[in-house]
Amino acid sequence: MAEQSDEIRTLEDIEIGDSAVVIGFTAIAPARRFLEMGFVPGTTVKALRRAPLGDPIEFAVMGGRIAMRATDASMILVAEAP
Repeated sequence: MAEQSDEIRTLEDIEIGDSAVVIGFTAIAPARRFLEMGFVPGTTVKALRRAPLGDPIEFAVMGGRIAMRATDASMILVAEAP
């Protein structure tokens, strides 16, 4: 049986093909922009692909697709999806 992890990571850290649940942000200033893009706490996000040089990263969130820089993704806190 696999062990469940309650580890908090950033959106930048999730592997392509994996999903995670947004739990918050590391900075207040860009939080409004992230909320407007659909990264609302409690929402499940899936990492779809990375550009060849690793930046930007494409995510599926709330029925849409968003590409964002790794530096921005590192400001969104996530936990493992159930």
